[in-house]
Parts: sequence; C-alpha cells; structure tokens
Amino acid sequence: MSYRPIGGRRQRSAAWQWSLIGFIPGLFCGLSVMIGIMLEGTLPAYFLPTAEPQVHTTVVHVVMTATEDASLPRDTPVSQFIVVTATPDPASADAGRAPAAPPTDGEVISVQVQPTAIPTDAPTDSPAPTLAPTSEIPETLRVIRSLTVTIPGGAFVMGTTPGEVTEAVRQCVTRDAGVCEASYAQDSFPAHQVTVDSFLLESTEVSFDQYVAFLNARGPDAHINRCAGFPCIQTQNESPDAPIIFDGSNYTIGAGLAQHPVYGVTWYGAREYCEAVGRRLPTEAEWERAARADDGRIYPWGNAWDNALAKTNRPLDSPPGSLQVGSIPLGASFYGAYDMAGNVAEWVSDYYSERHYAEQARGGNALNPTGPIIGQEKVLRGGSWDGVPFFSRTVHRQSARPDDFLRWIGFRCAEDPADEDVIGSANLNPANLGVDVPPAPPASTEAIDAQPTLPPPPEANRTDETGTSNSAG
Repeated sequence: MSYRPIGGRRQRSAAWQWSLIGFIPGLFCGLSVMIGIMLEGTLPAYFLPTAEPQVHTTVVHVVMTATEDASLPRDTPVSQFIVVTATPDPASADAGRAPAAPPTDGEVISVQVQPTAIPTDAPTDSPAPTLAPTSEIPETLRVIRSLTVTIPGGAFVMGTTPGEVTEAVRQCVTRDAGVCEASYAQDSFPAHQVTVDSFLLESTEVSFDQYVAFLNARGPDAHINRCAGFPCIQTQNESPDAPIIFDGSNYTIGAGLAQHPVYGVTWYGAREYCEAVGRRLPTEAEWERAARADDGRIYPWGNAWDNALAKTNRPLDSPPGSLQVGSIPLGASFYGAYDMAGNVAEWVSDYYSERHYAEQARGGNALNPTGPIIGQEKVLRGGSWDGVPFFSRTVHRQSARPDDFLRWIGFRCAEDPADEDVIGSANLNPANLGVDVPPAPPASTEAIDAQPTLPPPPEANRTDETGTSNSAG
C-alpha cells in the first residue's frame, strides 16, 4: 500500500515565524541597554544628530618684540639670543572699548610683528637703555651732574696711519724710554671717514664724589649687583685696596680722593651711572670726535706731546695715581673737555673688535657708528696715568672686559642735545679744581690692572699702585 501526503501537496516549515517572534523583543532589549549606557556617559552617541560645530572668531592684534635671552652663555650664536614676546596692541582697540580679552581655544589670532634690533650690549647685558626724562631725575642726582661742552656734529677722519704710528713708536722708545711696538696700533687701521651728530660731553671725568652720591641714591648694597644685574664697583668689603667705604648703610669716600676720577668701576657701573643722571656713555666715534676736533690732532691740545699737559707715567719720576678731574686746563681739547689724554682711561659704549675699523671702512662714510653688534670686551679711550704717552693719543684704542675692576679705568658721560639748560654743580666747575692735589692712594699688591704692555726699564726705580709698573716704559 502506498502513502501520500494529505491534501495532495508538500507542507511549509514554521521556523521563520518563531525567529521573527524572538527578534522583536531582542531588538527592544538591545536598544534599551544602549540607551542606558549612553545616559551613563560611557558610550558616545554617534548615531544621534549633532549641530554643526561653530568657531567663534576673534581677531586679536598683538605686537611681538624680539629681546635678548640673558640665560644663554656668552658664546651662544647671535641668532639664538632672541626671545619673542607678544603683547596686545592698544592701537587696534576701538575707541571707548576695552582691549580684547586673551584668546581662547578656537580663536584666530592676527599677529603684527614689530622688529626690534638686537641690543649692542654684551650677550648677558640688559636691554638697550631708555633714558629717563630730565624732569624725572631725582634732585640728588641732578645736582651732581658734571657740566657739559657742546661737540658739533660733522664728518671727520677716524683712525690712524702707518706713518703716524711709526713716529709714535719712535717717540716712545727714544723720548720716553718706553717699550712700544707698531702692533699695538694695528686695531686703529685704517683711517676712515665717519659722521656724527652734535652731542654734549661732560667736561670732566666722573669723580668719586659723584659716584658715591649715585650709590647712596640707589641704596645699601647697590654696588653688588644693581648695575643691570652686574657689579658696579668694589668697596673695601670686597677689596682692601678699594677706596670706597661701605658700612652696610652708606657709601663714603675720603676727602683726598673725592674729586679724583672714579676708578675700578665696571663698564656696567659706568653705563648705569650715566643713565641714572639722564645721560649715556659716548660712542667711540663721539669720543674721538671730541678729542680730535676738525683738524685731526694727535693729542687733545695739538700734535706735539707735552708731559705737563696730561697725567701719564712720564716723566719717570712722576708720582703714580691720578690727579683731580680738570687739574690741567691747558691740556683740554679744542671743545673744552678736560683729561681726554691720561688720568684714567675711559669706557665708551662700543664693543671692541680689532678688525672693526677695516670692516667699517669698507662700508664708506658711516653715520653715527656704534661699533660691533656683539663682543667680549668694551673699548677704552684716552690712556691713563699708568701708561706712556703712546697710549694717550686721540687715535689709540684699548679694551677690557665690561666686568673688570681696573684701577686705571674711569669714564665720563655724553648727552643728546636738549631744549632745557644743562644743569651742573658749581663746585664741580673745572675752573675751581686742581688746587692742593692730594697724594695717590696706597699701593696695591695686586697686579691685575696693568695695561697690556711691558714694564719700565729697571733704572726707572718707580712703582705704581700695583706694586710694580706693568705699563710700557
């Protein structure tokens, strides 16, 4: 017997019905779990609609200024001395509206770059000085400022010639019994033309009396590190041979040296004093202009040397040490500046480079040159009581580290012409100086401050403040 399905056709499976019945509640449960997780915050709602992100654009004008990074070592390349800082530009704010707030994330900044020249101070120096208006100078400093003389601007020949150096060496050897070489003057070649604007120059070197008044105006411990972060000068607390006394509260100087040129002052200490009284250090070109005048004289008074017109270590029996500022009126320059030959060598603002004159000459007539942009030493001018006349020529250059405390180095200040009258203390008038010159300070046992030349011949039988003379001659 054969069997066949009931109804005469094949029956369909019911499995898909059961699958559909199971899928719907499963989907509902899964969605419930995901919504719960999103509400808890552990899963981002990627599938939820979001608004298009909006960026709030605020234009903020700032001025970026390049300054020197004082934390870098002295031998760091110039290109790495720049630190860029940004500050809001007040000129960009609308009238009557407060400056824009600092930008936040998402804001767009419009930057206006304002170039700033690299300072011409040492790599670790403070930024270029900003002199205070005369009206802001304390009265205690205004009254101690030296009188000034006007140095007219113009073009002049700076530097020397081989012929002049040859004659200067001959005179050093034959007339002064000194030891001089032409190589000492190689950094003064070649002669080249420069032009400077008119300026004022103090008629006398800054005295101890003036410098002590400056220190007292700065307050206790000012000499230690308050000259742009560097030492200004030493006192007897640091060096027994230093003439300035500091008792913890006040600075004093004995009457015997009060009107002598301050010495042992660092370049930083000289610059800080000048800025404090509303002045500045002269440039090397300005100094030479004031000493040489229009006729290119070799000494401030002319072209013939005279021992009586400058304090050097000649004649051989002359006592060591400086004279009071302005003691030799006949030795003044054509414009009336005293002691520009001898007494103490003077700091100027320029960095020193033995090749600078050659580089400057290649550029043609330089206008108001300020020296190399960087260096390790600063220029000295004028010679001193510790050297032979060779070093006191108006064209001669010397140099020292700006933080040196040398007993034959001082300074004087310059000033740009101003509308107001030049103020000076009556008791500093050079006409009243030079009477009853006191003896030189006690001898020092340190041989740290000699000029870079050889000692005098043994028959000289003389000593200076370093115990034995280390100057040429």
